[in-house]
Amino acid sequence: MNKWLKKRDIILIISLLFIGIIALVIWHFIYSDDGKYVTIEQRNELIGTYPLNVDKEIEIEHRGKVVNKIIIKDGYCYMEEAECPDHLCIKQGKVNKSGQTIVCLPNRVVVTVVDSNNSDYDSIVN
Repeated sequence: MNKWLKKRDIILIISLLFIGIIALVIWHFIYSDDGKYVTIEQRNELIGTYPLNVDKEIEIEHRGKVVNKIIIKDGYCYMEEAECPDHLCIKQGKVNKSGQTIVCLPNRVVVTVVDSNNSDYDSIVN
């Protein structure tokens, strides 16, 4: 009888581990950041759209001078350097959620995280 309980315990533990691994794989595919992009605008003109899952360094120029340096790394985007007096855009930190923005007002640079399946509507109210 004691041997039978040990065998059932092992089967139970293996089953729970298997269910847990399957749940993690499903969760990863549902909540992965593969569909997120960063749009960068300067003076109301689109500079570019970049995926968050590809590491990249973007330099924004104005009148032949680099005014902002934007880094996309490890699924996050942040402003690394800025030629503005207050550096509030750098202090805004890393963004990776849809709708989050980094704004550099003196240089008129706006960085926005957008979802690839983002619609034209923010929300629908009944």
